[in-house]
Amino acid sequence: MSTMTTSPHANLNMRLQDIPEDALTSLRTEANESFQKMGWPSMRDEAWRYTDTRKIASTEFSTADPGASVEIDRLAPYMLGQDMPRMIFVDGIYQPSLSTAESSSEVRIDRIADVIASEPDRLMERLAAHAQWKDDPANALSTMMLTDGVMVEIAAGADMTSPIHVIYYSSGGDQPISIHPRILVVAGDGSSGTVIETHAGDTDNTILTAPVTELIAGDNVNLDHYRMIREGSNTSHLGDLAMHQGASSEVSSCVLAFDGPLIRSRMRATLAGEHGNAILHGLALGHDTRHVENLLRVNHMVPNCRSREEFKHVLDDKSSAAFTGRIYVAEGAQKTDAVQTNRNLVLTKTGKAVARPQLEIYADDVKCTHGATTGELDPEAMFYLQARGVPADAARGMLIQAFAGEILDDVRPQALREQAMMLLRDRLPAAEHLAMID
Repeated sequence: MSTMTTSPHANLNMRLQDIPEDALTSLRTEANESFQKMGWPSMRDEAWRYTDTRKIASTEFSTADPGASVEIDRLAPYMLGQDMPRMIFVDGIYQPSLSTAESSSEVRIDRIADVIASEPDRLMERLAAHAQWKDDPANALSTMMLTDGVMVEIAAGADMTSPIHVIYYSSGGDQPISIHPRILVVAGDGSSGTVIETHAGDTDNTILTAPVTELIAGDNVNLDHYRMIREGSNTSHLGDLAMHQGASSEVSSCVLAFDGPLIRSRMRATLAGEHGNAILHGLALGHDTRHVENLLRVNHMVPNCRSREEFKHVLDDKSSAAFTGRIYVAEGAQKTDAVQTNRNLVLTKTGKAVARPQLEIYADDVKCTHGATTGELDPEAMFYLQARGVPADAARGMLIQAFAGEILDDVRPQALREQAMMLLRDRLPAAEHLAMID
């Protein structure tokens, strides 16, 4: 990493010293060393050339109040029904009175803080094993401040009867705070399950949230993951996801970015067993001056694997989006089948989209394609709808909904799909009309 915008935050070492020694102390120390070496990047750094971190770098963030809490009614807009098991954190602080998820003999759901204290061996060679924090300052910062989170462990051959919903709600306070949500999912051979995480807030307090999620799937696993982003008006979201999967497994992850002035998501998937299938997809809505960036890398390390990546951005006002995606095919990874697509719908003359699809291939018997498109609403489609009596605003909303709906249609949990569609419609012209045409 090249030139920093500023020196690393002076209070980070003090915050790190306030964390009692435990089984993760050496990991935190190494992550701190990496962060101090990298610092916050400038836009001259290749991986960060489209995201300006100067405001983040110049802010002194504090640790959240350990007594942070909210009433359940305040979380109602972000929940997915009363029956879905949930784990709730407020400013990174676990809320046992609001959480309903319970472990069973087949699915263990634990706080990472409890696992650190009583069963740290369960974390060894799992936690931070696949999330590459040594080359990313946001991930390194999150790893050095790691004290709690959620661990979901699905036993071999087990099927989760219901998705688990992890809600990280940010409220902040008088001082800027940074939050470091962590989720670790370990799926044993032949298991299946769904994990949903929501990052949300409704305040204008200055907050940095840097979530890291790791999905580790064995052989013959079916695992779905979703990340919903609905941050507050002054919250910077720098997210990270790492997927590692075995043979004949299908692992999917979907990012839905709806709210927050700065949303950056880095996703890395590694296919380590033959006949695996990795699916990465996402949808982002931009308005005002919101900036969204998606960075994607899929590593095909063995033969006979498949991956599909599709990301869409809808950009209004002066919003912007950047997409960098790389398909990596290792030597010997023959019969790889990989497709990567980025599509951008720009609704104004002041919106901006950048796409950088990339291939890095060291095998000769592969089928790899990538593509990117950026455009406006189809004038012929607009004319067609208006000629049949559809008002202009409603026609515009219908076309946007059709564009974005291709991603939302693949969201399997019904409650999440309906919530996402409602959020989409609320941001479209003639929302009342759209609600009547299903």
